[in-house]
Amino acid sequence: MAILDGGSSTAGKANVDASYNLQVAVPGYTSAGVEQGGGPANGPALFSENDAGTVSVAGRLVSSPETDDDFRLRIAHDTQLDNDSFNQTVHVTGKFQHAFTTLTATSSAAGLLTNSGNITTIGTNMAFGTYAMFPCGGTNTLVCETSVAFSAQPNANTIIDFGMFLRGVLTPPQANLDGVYFSMRSTGLVGVINSAGVETASTPFPLALGAGTWVYSNNAVNRYLIQITNVDVTFWINNVLMARVPTPVGANFPCKAQALPWSIRHAIVGGAAGAATQALVTDYRVTLRGPVIADPLGTLMQRINGSYQGWGASGIAGNNLALANSANPTPAAATNTTAALGSGLGGQFWETASVAATVDAIICSYQVPVGTTTVAGRRLKVTGVHLSSFVQAILTGAPYIGVWGVAYGHGAVSLATTESASFATYAVATSKIPRRLMCPEFTQSVLVTQAAGTIVSQPGGCFCQFDEPVYVNPGEFIQLWRKIVGTAASAGTIAHQVQFVYSWE
Repeated sequence: MAILDGGSSTAGKANVDASYNLQVAVPGYTSAGVEQGGGPANGPALFSENDAGTVSVAGRLVSSPETDDDFRLRIAHDTQLDNDSFNQTVHVTGKFQHAFTTLTATSSAAGLLTNSGNITTIGTNMAFGTYAMFPCGGTNTLVCETSVAFSAQPNANTIIDFGMFLRGVLTPPQANLDGVYFSMRSTGLVGVINSAGVETASTPFPLALGAGTWVYSNNAVNRYLIQITNVDVTFWINNVLMARVPTPVGANFPCKAQALPWSIRHAIVGGAAGAATQALVTDYRVTLRGPVIADPLGTLMQRINGSYQGWGASGIAGNNLALANSANPTPAAATNTTAALGSGLGGQFWETASVAATVDAIICSYQVPVGTTTVAGRRLKVTGVHLSSFVQAILTGAPYIGVWGVAYGHGAVSLATTESASFATYAVATSKIPRRLMCPEFTQSVLVTQAAGTIVSQPGGCFCQFDEPVYVNPGEFIQLWRKIVGTAASAGTIAHQVQFVYSWE
């Protein structure tokens, strides 16, 4: 039996202090630099708890951090690679691929709904996911979190997979080609790693310490998270570890692919479904843990939303240019109040040369979509503009100098929009005067009766770069305008090519 002593140094006794705390000499070095207790190799180690072990039969999960030879603690940062909330009523064609055989998906303010027609027929299926693929491998950790609700409990012949995987052929229904994902099957929810088509699945997720099977509530949204490393994959639900699937023996990584898209698949195979089942996906996100990637927010959003994509109620679709396929625009007269020659973040604009001198003519105009509960409000970040012009039909009149600039921040097309008084009832559509920037690089020289097929002289160059970016808020316009100084042309056509350099934040 151990003998405790209150403060003595008698051999064979343990000491306690005045507050009855046991006094312990930790293995390491004394203040004099002498080893004690076997030295630091026998000292305590630093561990952190990843999971308390309330569900996993394997018990509590702890991990030790790493320290390099210069005594620096290794710290992993999360780099956001992608995220989206499915609250639009359309398929965002610039970002997501959708394919189906009878069983299809729809989107609404509630989320992305698989099997929108409640199909139970054998051989029907759908697949939906990103075109973009995200890097995995090495000592990095690729993380995917998806928020999903199911309308029914697992039933016969129904498979719903979601996570990071290469989507297979739909007709006839085929399994996923490669990747890591949650899978809802007749036996329950499992975690799956797929190496070139060979699946290794966990047992159905346990309820508590391996007793029973985890059951979700119908139509309740749960957060399903996957962490992919080179040694194993962990599957979490609502921040609770449900399964750990090790990398197969002989493989260097859980899957073969070195980059994976975010995907969801709903298939009915082997027979008719036991019951009509739907999955509702409200959002997902993909992050990379490990390397520090110091990209500006605009660059990050270009990666997530697609470079030079449009925005708004129709989703991220097209490049948002006023540019018809294999067709030239119809020439029109430019004004400074009623309309621009075209709408878009650049494009091809043909102007009937009839604008009077000193009038600010709107050549190109774009209104940033207003944010709603179903359309994410984004600020437009513009860092520059490209411009070049040529004479398409011979001009009558001139010569003149064309002075160019950018107007932004107003909520109406008209450049004559005025500013409301301070603390007046303030509406973007009627109360903000255009903020203006000059583009001296675009100063143009138009000759008397300049011939068709000739370039309009622009000695300053074809690109105006802003030293600081221009931010345009939801609901506001950004426009490229031109003013004539000299003798206006009375007839003819000038063609303008415009391209804004922009991203979304």
